[in-house]
Amino acid sequence: MSWTTASVPLLDRYRLAHHLPVPAAFTSPYHLALLTNTGLGRQSPTMARRREKRRVAREQVAMAVRKNFNGAAVSETDVVVEMVYKVRHRG
Repeated sequence: MSWTTASVPLLDRYRLAHHLPVPAAFTSPYHLALLTNTGLGRQSPTMARRREKRRVAREQVAMAVRKNFNGAAVSETDVVVEMVYKVRHRG
């Protein structure tokens, strides 16, 4: 899967579900440009918070999600058993 082209809501849901230690991404490139440039954007509540809580670029969140996804150990037998169970017990 290409995580760099994934939508911000998808990345955010993955980030929250897997408790990744990366802050949320900006919702658009416009917000990123507006809040990271010098001036009033730096004094906004989004950028004035602690460094580890500030929003980051979508590419940074995508990289953290990709690393977590690639590092996850998956047992193929468990996946097959769960898939067969869900197919048989749709409901």
